[in-house]
Amino acid sequence: MNPEKPTILAIDDTPANLMMLGAALAGEFDLRIAASGSEGLATAARVVPDLILLDVMMPELDGIETCRRLKADPALRDIPVIFITALADFGSELAGLNVGAVEYIAKPFRIDLVRQRIRNILQLARLNRELADSEERLRYVMEATGDGIWDWDIDSGMVSHNHAWCRVLGLEESLLRHPVATFESLVHPDDLPAVREAIEACLAGSAPYASEHRMRHGDGGYVWVSDRGDVVRRDADGRPRRMVGCVKNIDELKLKEAEIHRLAFYDPLTGLPNRRLLTDRLQQSWLANKRHGGFGVLMFLDMDRFKQLNDTYGHAMGDQLLVQVAARLQQCVREQDTVARFGGDEFVVMLDRFSGTPEAALGAARNIGEKIRAALNAPYRLGDMAYASTPSIGLCLFDGREANADEVLKRADIAMYAAKSAGRNTLRVFGEAEQSDFVL
Repeated sequence: MNPEKPTILAIDDTPANLMMLGAALAGEFDLRIAASGSEGLATAARVVPDLILLDVMMPELDGIETCRRLKADPALRDIPVIFITALADFGSELAGLNVGAVEYIAKPFRIDLVRQRIRNILQLARLNRELADSEERLRYVMEATGDGIWDWDIDSGMVSHNHAWCRVLGLEESLLRHPVATFESLVHPDDLPAVREAIEACLAGSAPYASEHRMRHGDGGYVWVSDRGDVVRRDADGRPRRMVGCVKNIDELKLKEAEIHRLAFYDPLTGLPNRRLLTDRLQQSWLANKRHGGFGVLMFLDMDRFKQLNDTYGHAMGDQLLVQVAARLQQCVREQDTVARFGGDEFVVMLDRFSGTPEAALGAARNIGEKIRAALNAPYRLGDMAYASTPSIGLCLFDGREANADEVLKRADIAMYAAKSAGRNTLRVFGEAEQSDFVL
């Protein structure tokens, strides 16, 4: 791989697409191209790329099968794959994600969006590698040096430390011996039950002690630590007498984990859950309603004439509108509900935990939907300009008796297009008579 430019492999059977990608990406990336799935697999085996752009619809070996074979190869399975496709249905996207793709980009391309998504995914891959490297270094240091050592005399209830343990927690280095209760007082209250459970399991001989938890630092804040130990002496009856271990500051690891989670599951513009996290939460809600009864509600929202705003005033203005829409949506729902950015100017609101009759649940959902519509109708302040925009909202009630969670999303999408057809700035419920032209 090029040590300076990330290597991108573009696999597409359309020469025009390859030429356009080559012209747009060559300056920032080391671009390799392949005109078929078979050629792409061979190219990837010769020069392992940092990321693969893969067309879904190709003759002989399509993108889904090509991706499946990439993920089956130990040398290639960790390479991020972005599908590029003209297909717009949710089922094809779900099929791609199921075989290991990390993102979908629809044709025709917006090259600036393609570049940004490539950068985001390459950053995510780099953070994953750094996290793995950090964890490996942490294991080595723990085994080699035992930095931050503690020694618990169980009979006396006193814990002794080396100076490094005090430095990890920003405490006076004179605090080298104290009752075990002092240790417990430093553990974050939310983490203490799990820490106690892990210690008890170790004392009982079930497993070595291992815990990642927060401890109060000398500056008043909390730091994440990795705490490991084991019983090193028992009496003739097997009762524990002494336990020894070591502690490490893992704040950096936790920050990287949080950043990886953010990049993987949240929209970078609005901070809302992205399509992947929404799909997971919808699946969980659908299964819960199927198992326990009750209802959930899914609303699919599309901002009317959003393209006109972008074309007239530019994408920066469009981004401002989307950020304000996201904030208003969050203010309209409960804490347990989900507001997600589905893509472009499309948002999804999932309302959970409705009980009673379907009619009562639908009535409550309509009220929330109209509250959302009213909130999104209020003028937006875009820079120095006041701007009016409206939503088209499709609503679907679900109870787990649908074929699957994907069908719920399709129904809400159909209802949204019915709202568009009814003149925009309105709400439609899946299954109403006026949707007779919209079928699954």
